[in-house]
Parts: sequence; C-alpha cells; structure tokens
Amino acid sequence: MNKLFKFFIPLLLLTSSFFTPLSAQVDQATPLAATETINKTISALESHTYTVELENGMAIIGKVHQKGIDLVIDVYRPTGELLKQIDGPNGINGIEAIDITAKQSGKYQLVVHSLDKEAENGNYTLEVLQLLSLSENTKRITKKELPTETLYKLWESSLTDSTVIEAFIQNQPERHIIEPMEGNDTDMLVTYFCIPNENTEYVMLSGGPDFLGLRFQRLPNTKLHFVTQRVPKDARFNYGFNYFNLDQAGPTHEIESRTVEHAYDGVLEMPNAPEQPYITERKQVEKGTLEVLSITSEILNEERKITVHTPANYDASKAHNLLIVFDGESYGARPNGRSRVPTPTIMDNLFSENKITPTVTVLVWAMGKRSTDLISEKFGDFIADELIPWVRKKYNIHTKPDQIVLAGSSRGGFAASFIAFKHSEVIGNVLSQSGSYWIKGTADENHWIYPEDNGKLINLYKQSERLPIKFYMDIGLYDAGASMLGMNRQFRDILEIKGYEVDYREFKGGHNYVNWRGTLADGLMSLIGTN
Repeated sequence: MNKLFKFFIPLLLLTSSFFTPLSAQVDQATPLAATETINKTISALESHTYTVELENGMAIIGKVHQKGIDLVIDVYRPTGELLKQIDGPNGINGIEAIDITAKQSGKYQLVVHSLDKEAENGNYTLEVLQLLSLSENTKRITKKELPTETLYKLWESSLTDSTVIEAFIQNQPERHIIEPMEGNDTDMLVTYFCIPNENTEYVMLSGGPDFLGLRFQRLPNTKLHFVTQRVPKDARFNYGFNYFNLDQAGPTHEIESRTVEHAYDGVLEMPNAPEQPYITERKQVEKGTLEVLSITSEILNEERKITVHTPANYDASKAHNLLIVFDGESYGARPNGRSRVPTPTIMDNLFSENKITPTVTVLVWAMGKRSTDLISEKFGDFIADELIPWVRKKYNIHTKPDQIVLAGSSRGGFAASFIAFKHSEVIGNVLSQSGSYWIKGTADENHWIYPEDNGKLINLYKQSERLPIKFYMDIGLYDAGASMLGMNRQFRDILEIKGYEVDYREFKGGHNYVNWRGTLADGLMSLIGTN
C-alpha cells in the first residue's frame, strides 16, 4: 500500500502539469503602461507575460526589439483564448510589431517566448508606444483604411457636421474627383462616389481600366459610397454606376426580389488625354453645306436617308474625295441637331487648316437597322453599286478607288472592312474605329466578349490575296478584352503580314464616342491628308 501510494504521487504531479492554467506556467505577469520601455534577458525555455487592460475598441501599439534570439508574441483574449501569434520574418535581430485592437473589454495577455528550444540566451526591449482610446483608434484605423486624404477629411468632418456629405455631392459637377499619386508620374487616383437608394445592397462601377468592374464601399457611418481606381494620365472614357437593389415584402421579409438599376453615366477625361481640336465649331471657320437627301435603293427595296456635306466654297470643276460614314445619326447627319461625333464640324475645321484634300462626305442614316445592315452583303452592294454611282452623278468625285473612304465605328468598322473587301475595285480606304472583328455573321455567333472562333473578316483576309486597300484602325485598351482589342490586334497582324498599308493606333479608353469623336480626324488625316 505504501509502495503504491509512493508511485501514485509522482504520477499525479506529472499528469496534473498538463492541466495547469497558462498563468501558472509562466512567470508573474507584468502590467503595461503607455510609453513604457522594458529591457529583458530571456532564455529559450522562458516565457515572459505582460498584461494590458483594454476597453472594446481601444488599441495597444508597440514593438519588441529582438537582440540575439528569435521571439514570438502570443496574444490572448480576456477569455484566455489565443487571439494571434506575432512572428515576423526578422530572425534573431529585428522588430516584432504589436498592433492590437480590442474587440471586447478586459485584460489581454502578451506572452513573449522563443519557438526554438535550443536557442542561446538573448535580450529584447519591449516598447509600448501608445495606448489609444476608442476615439483615437477609430481615427487611426479609418485613416489607414481610406485610400485618400480627401475621403478621410470628409469622414472626419461628418462626425460633427451631418450636412457635409450632401454639400460635398452638390459641389461636385461630376461624380468623380481626380487626385495625384505621390511618386507616380504616369497615373492618378480617381475616386467615384454616389449616395445609393435605401434598398441598394451594393453598387458597381463600369468603365475604365477594370474590365470586370469595381465594387463600391460605404464611407463609415455615412450614406456616401465610393470606390477608387488608378487611371493613366492620358485616358479618356465613359463610366457608369449600377445599383443592385433588394426589395422585401411580407411580415418577416419572406419575399425578396432583386433588380439592377443603371443609375449614372459620366465621362472621365484625364489631364493628359489626347487633344480633340477639331470637334468644336470655330467662329472664324466657314461652314460647308449640309443637305438631307434620300436615295431609292432597288437592292434594299427602300428609300435610304442620307446627309451630304460639301466643303465651303465647293468647286464642282475639281474632283473630290468621297467619304462615306455609317451610323449617320450619331455622326452629325441631323442639321442643327446634337451628335456624338460632329463630322460636319470636323470636316470644316480640317479643311480650314488644309489638313485634308477636298472631300464630299455622305452620312448614311441607320434608320434603326444597323445591327442587320452593317453585316449584310446586300447593304454592301447598295453602297458600292448604288450609292457611290449616285454620288458621282451629283458631285465631282475622283474616279479612282484610292480616293474613296468608308468609315465607321464598332459594327461600322466591320462594315467598312467587309464592303471594301467585297468591292475593292470601287473602295480603296477603310477607317475603322473599334471595329467589331469578332462578328461571324452566322447562327452560332461568337459571344461578344469571349469569342470561341475567329471573326468572319479575319478568315476572309487571311485566306485571300492582298487587295488594293489602305487601312486606318484604332481601338481602346479598355475595350472588351479578347473580342475587341484582341481581334483588332489579330486583324492588324494579318493585314501587315499580307502587305497592307495599316495605320494602327490604340488609346486608353473604351468602346465609346468620346474617343471616336477625336480619332475620326486622325483617321482622315492618315488616309486623305495633305501630307
């Protein structure tokens, strides 16, 4: 009995050590105070415990300088659970940073020790830099989280002024602000902002360098939502906001329905965006004549509306180039009406500066049928076999195809390239703005963002001999990935390999008229310029 009892006592002592609380295994805890500095020597088998009393939302900021020993800091919640282990890649000489925000009130423990049980003795210095109150910590973390000083100051002002957000919105002509980025000479930071509906779950930005869109976040404790985007200084593009709304009904919200609301459209023009000097009317520039006409088409079995622009002081005794532009309503076909690309104004300004040779311009109205016309062979036959001969009868137009230009954007760029391919004996120049070269024109059409196959024109030009056609092409870097930017590059490469003359350009923008209104002049000067 005595032998058994003697054996049982050591066993009891051994097993009980596994259940000893953490506080009993380490040396006596040392309370920490703000701005305190503690120097200690520590062995590999020791652990030093410190405590700090924190209210919910307070923070302790400090650091441990390691001197000859690699240390970690285990941080325990007031409940005794491990909150985190601080262990940076600093080796035996470096700093372990302490930055702990309390999410519950009580006494937190910081246990300093080494994970290497064979390490030699070393020293460390523990510095408590700050014990921050809830208010101080709130400002510190918010300033760290918000991406710009403007947003931080706006948030800070909102703490004491409930009208500051509304005033900020009302004082901004656009729903974005542009700010410099320190140390960055090529990009700037754009902040977009809005106040969504009460039932809006989240807001998404479309447009610009981020093709998949960006999600807004809420400025803390305000109604303002924002998102930032790094944008090159020479970019220009359209952008929009979409509200993803949730409506609920029923006593306990049993019914949920979601809708997407397109809430805002804007234009972003960065400080170094390419100049567009020809899109604005000039008082000193004499205007050409703009006339709305119609042509009877047997091929299309319809009256097709067109608008003809002749240059100021048109001289019928001299031969002119012929420029045919698709989507006429968008390109200035309505006299005294607004247009997205003011082609008549652009032509007047180019003539006044002698940038292009004399040209008659025909703006072909879409008449609501652009999606079918611009991929139709019959429409191409109308242009080559009816419209061009009709114009030649009324105006003095060069007889050679290298004085004829077809121009269009998106599907219009596709149409210009397709019609020229089919009728190169008549048409010798293509001006394509973001041409839709992904189009197959078949029942199993390519997806407009993720095409599975080559577009129709890519294969046609690839398989044919070189034709007497000169190209100007431009495309936005932010334009629908593989289908637009990718296939424009592919089409360009095929043309160049075949030996075509191609003036190819890219701009930092998307699929929109805010870029095309400027690049139309570039294309005209490239194809029918005086130099």
